[in-house]
Amino acid sequence: MFVLTIDQQDSRSHADAVPRILEALAPIETIVPFARTIGDEVQGVLDDPDAVAEAVRRVGVDAGWHIGLGIGEVERPLPESTAEGRGEAFYSARRAVEAAKSAPAHLVVSADPDGDHRGLAEAALRLLISTLTELRGHSRGYVGYRLDHPDATQAEIAAEFDVSQQAVSRVLAAGPAEIIAGAERLARHHLDRLQRALSEGDAHVD
Repeated sequence: MFVLTIDQQDSRSHADAVPRILEALAPIETIVPFARTIGDEVQGVLDDPDAVAEAVRRVGVDAGWHIGLGIGEVERPLPESTAEGRGEAFYSARRAVEAAKSAPAHLVVSADPDGDHRGLAEAALRLLISTLTELRGHSRGYVGYRLDHPDATQAEIAAEFDVSQQAVSRVLAAGPAEIIAGAERLARHHLDRLQRALSEGDAHVD
């Protein structure tokens, strides 16, 4: 099971971004829905590596978050809200989001036992976040829309954001969407392998 905990960066000097990120995460399939826990923190429970990778990408498009991903068991029955959740995945997510405050890309993946797949999933997700962080806000929006709507033309993306097609083309021509899509696929693969390894009691499954 995956618990994703995100905490707004510099929340004391910025407006509350929780409503915005909850809207961005609304399309993600969850076991326990994303919700505010305390302050400017949001948490959700997932069991699909594809959904986890997409959720991290959506957080990266929004930008300005510490991201902690915990992987492990969750106590049953599942809680109605994440604030009531218990189990190793919740504890790992708490450790991860705290560590993320001083980590590269402000993202940490925590799993017990540790293994190669954890580190590789973390590296892929950090590449994803770092690539998005290098873009300006509107550029992240173009890339996010392209990834959510892979068949959309540049003209359609431009119309969605009420900008010129040339503005969209300048951003997409540099290839950030392809880099992020590749990082997302890598993350999905290693999260899937890690989930299976942990369920089998061996974090080193090839």
